[in-house]
Amino acid sequence: MPEPQKTFLRYHLRAETLCLGERIRGGVFRPCSPVFRYTTLTGSLTSAFSASSPVHAVARFLPGNSDSNRLETLTFAPHDRSRFISVIPLQIEYFANADAELFILKTDESARYPRRLQFSMGAMRSKGFGRCEIEFEKEVTCGNPTRGRLCVRLPDTQDVKTVFGVRNVLTARYGYLFSPTNASSGTYVKSLFEGSTIFAYPIILHPRDKSE
Repeated sequence: MPEPQKTFLRYHLRAETLCLGERIRGGVFRPCSPVFRYTTLTGSLTSAFSASSPVHAVARFLPGNSDSNRLETLTFAPHDRSRFISVIPLQIEYFANADAELFILKTDESARYPRRLQFSMGAMRSKGFGRCEIEFEKEVTCGNPTRGRLCVRLPDTQDVKTVFGVRNVLTARYGYLFSPTNASSGTYVKSLFEGSTIFAYPIILHPRDKSE
């Protein structure tokens, strides 16, 4: 029996610098997540669109020329204002010339979203990182889930999995995503990480995988 179809709004996402920083304690090297995280996108877009309910969204980097989606490192020395000194320098990993496709679940509310929008996302926003621009391109309809490798990080909750057509999880890579509950706190949510083999809508699968 065919699955009910869902429609997503496809936007083109660009950012000169994008820091999808991993949450770690201590250390002087702050790595960047190699893929987009549902919680980061949902939090940023819900705020940017002033949405009345969470925005269900995923994104994946587009293959392109060598100038796009380059992982680079910035050495940054935070300043201790109370003692007027710089502390131990940190190395921050980030994407330069980020180029991606963004998919937002179409609802009565999201259908009225602006076709072009600028917003900020990720770490180091106070230093000018994460200034994103998205532009609507087309609607994408998804039907039956297909088999492939997950290329995003997605909470392992039934409501989110239903939105993106996640059915059978054949080989799982689990981790935890930080999900803010307010401006100053949040919780960690068990999540499916990139590389998991699953049946789901193609928009969250590695684009080079073929349906089976």
